[in-house]
Amino acid sequence: MAILCHDANMAESYASQFARKGGQARAKKLTPEQRSESARKAVEARWAKQKKLVAAITEGTKKLLKKARAKKRSQRQAPNQQRNP
Repeated sequence: MAILCHDANMAESYASQFARKGGQARAKKLTPEQRSESARKAVEARWAKQKKLVAAITEGTKKLLKKARAKKRSQRQAPNQQRNP
C-alpha cells in the first residue's frame, strides 16, 4: 500500500515512523547478545567509514603540501638561475 501525499516532509515523517516501529519490533525479537553484536557491527562500519575519510583527507593534504613545497623550491631556484647565465 502506497501513501500518496503532496508534502515531502509529511511523507518522510510517515516513513520514519514506520521504520522506527520496525526497528523496535526487530529489537524486541533479538536477544541482548544479538543486539550487542548488531550494535558493535554498526559502530565498526561507522568507524571504518570515518577512517577512510580521514585517510583520504590526509592523502590529499600530503599531495597539496608536496606541490606547495615543489613550487616554493622552484621559485627559489628561478632567481638563482637568472644570475648565473
